[in-house]
Amino acid sequence: MNDHPESRDPRPYSWLPILLGVLTIATLSIGTIAFRYIETRMVATAGETLAQTAAEVSDKLDRFLFERHGDVLMMARTFSVQSYNQEFQSAYVAGLRTAYPDYLWIGATDERGKIVVATDPSTVGRDYSAEPWFQAVRDGQGVHMGDVEPFAVMGGPDAIAVTAPIAGPRGEFLGVVTTRVEIPGLEDVMTRTLLAFRQREGIWGGLEYQFLSEKGVAFIDSDLEHKGHVNLKQLGLPSALLREGALSGYIEEEHEHRHVPVVTGYARTQGLGDYKGLHWTVLMRMDRRDVLTPIREVLWNLGLAGSVVVVPTFALLVWTVTRVRREYRRAQQERGLARDAEASLRKSEAHTRSIVDLALDGFIGMDTAGMITDWNFQAEEIFGWSRQEAVGRLLAATIIPAQHRDAHEQGLRRFLATGVGPMLNTRIEITGVHRDGHEIPIELAISPSLGQGGIYTFSAFVRDISARKQTEWQSRMHEEELQRLNEALDRRVQARTQELAAVNDSLVAEVTERMQTAASLEQSRQALQKLAFQLLRVQEEERRRISRDLHDDINQRLALLAMDIEAVGRKLDSPADHVGRAVREIQERVVELSDVVRHLAYQLHPSILDDLGLPIALQRLVEDFTARSHIRGSFEHKNIPAAVPQEIATCLYRITQESLNNVVRHAEASQVDVDLTGAQSELVVTITDNGVGFDSEQLRNGSHGLGLLGMKERVALVHGNLHVVSAVGKGTRVQVVVLVPAEVA
Repeated sequence: MNDHPESRDPRPYSWLPILLGVLTIATLSIGTIAFRYIETRMVATAGETLAQTAAEVSDKLDRFLFERHGDVLMMARTFSVQSYNQEFQSAYVAGLRTAYPDYLWIGATDERGKIVVATDPSTVGRDYSAEPWFQAVRDGQGVHMGDVEPFAVMGGPDAIAVTAPIAGPRGEFLGVVTTRVEIPGLEDVMTRTLLAFRQREGIWGGLEYQFLSEKGVAFIDSDLEHKGHVNLKQLGLPSALLREGALSGYIEEEHEHRHVPVVTGYARTQGLGDYKGLHWTVLMRMDRRDVLTPIREVLWNLGLAGSVVVVPTFALLVWTVTRVRREYRRAQQERGLARDAEASLRKSEAHTRSIVDLALDGFIGMDTAGMITDWNFQAEEIFGWSRQEAVGRLLAATIIPAQHRDAHEQGLRRFLATGVGPMLNTRIEITGVHRDGHEIPIELAISPSLGQGGIYTFSAFVRDISARKQTEWQSRMHEEELQRLNEALDRRVQARTQELAAVNDSLVAEVTERMQTAASLEQSRQALQKLAFQLLRVQEEERRRISRDLHDDINQRLALLAMDIEAVGRKLDSPADHVGRAVREIQERVVELSDVVRHLAYQLHPSILDDLGLPIALQRLVEDFTARSHIRGSFEHKNIPAAVPQEIATCLYRITQESLNNVVRHAEASQVDVDLTGAQSELVVTITDNGVGFDSEQLRNGSHGLGLLGMKERVALVHGNLHVVSAVGKGTRVQVVVLVPAEVA
């Protein structure tokens, strides 16, 4: 045994201390490189986050200024409609100033640049015609938005001028609307975004921000100690210069005041929609030290913890190397003894091998790792693997099908852990895999044996039962064929039943779909009817207002004018003087014009309907109809409630008015009768004429005019019914039935 090379090595494992030293140096080097890489990535991540936040702030600034752009356009359109109503304009700008605190001042000028309305009364009357914002808007440049500059009128705070033109009905220039937006409103956008940024990112340390104008002047600065209008572009600050080439990004630079390394994210505003933007720059910066503080603290703690672990570990490794050397020498001595025992064991194994090779069943030996340790001739015949190929392979990968391998490995582990195995010491029928991949039925019996040192070995006896299984399979096939015939008949019956059920389901689905479509159409009809009701009510209100204006203003003025002309006529009246006659003619024309205005007001909205009620209004309508058309008309009413809802009264009046107009235009009648009757909770209006009539089929086919369609819609809005009965040569009868609320009836 002393002739082996191992016994001649005076110092085995002498290379282990060198390996420990190399590993220590490599660990420190990798740790340093990793630390630098982490620092670089943290700085890049912080820069990208700051740039993203700056871009978010710039987008919000664009949206904030776009809203102010839209506000001033809305003000200009309002002033265009009320261009000469200064009382309304004053109340309007005061309301806007109260509703929108972001506006420092709101004013409007005339076409010469003189302030006529303003939220600060002291500015009314000032001349701003020389201001660039007034000249730009007057010259047709649309909405003008100036950069940040002091607003001297309100004490000199920084503000943004937003100005829009006021145009007249024919597009003529009437003046401008101009506002001043406070800078605190812009800074509030940054404050809210910064708070959300801190909560979202969990940033340590302080954050600074600046807003730069297009020229590079910092008009908003979080550093109150150095706050002032400083031009960072002229100072050569890299972040202020880089914004010329990109919309957003970040850069490492030196702080302009504290002269420490910082990471600065920058983004530039770019406008939104019609608003072209002011090309401001948002800067957000953070000290590089604050960015790296968390990882440095973590690495410092890891370093301390590593020292506590590494030093004892290194000492343990040195002790272990010494112990391994000693054990190595002892192992060399024991190896010689093992060789003698091995020679004796080989003789015993050769005898056992001759017995196994002559067995009629296949024999397979396996160790606790599932590796094949023995393989006889019958196993070669059954599975197609030679002994040299099979020994050393996993049993599961060699003869067990893929679907049973997990169960085999789990059973082996369970036996080694508990000593119990349901498939051991019994003969079972399973499926095996031939070398070429096809499966074969086998009969298997496995027996475990406990060897020296408490290590198990397994012996498996295998028999090929393919011929027996083939006979069993043929018998089973005959039985299955008969079963398939019975099942085929059952399937045909079930298929026909399913077809009938599918047809029934289809019919149910179609009916359901049609019901849903009908419900949807009904909802659309109700929504359309509600909209039409609102439109008619707004139309009636507008008619009432115009009628009141015509009656109370223009008609009264014409009456006064007629009275004045009459007084002048009395003074000038003489038999020989033609002036008096001319004045009387003018008076008559004025009176005639007054009657026309009164009739026009009455047509727009009969005030008598609101003042004296529906019956008197219809009576007057029939009388006016008779006077104008020279067609005899009569009106009767009975059982009418004292108060009729305005919507119902207006509807019945308009239907009667439209029917009388149709008689004049189409009926060629000589007599018209109008009846208004109340019965329980209903009101009924009937208009009957003796005119030429028309074919009722045209009405049902929808080929009649828009007048009847409008009448139907108007009646439907008050939940009533319209009936039109007519025949050629037999006149026409129009009847409206409307339900009156119970509390009114």
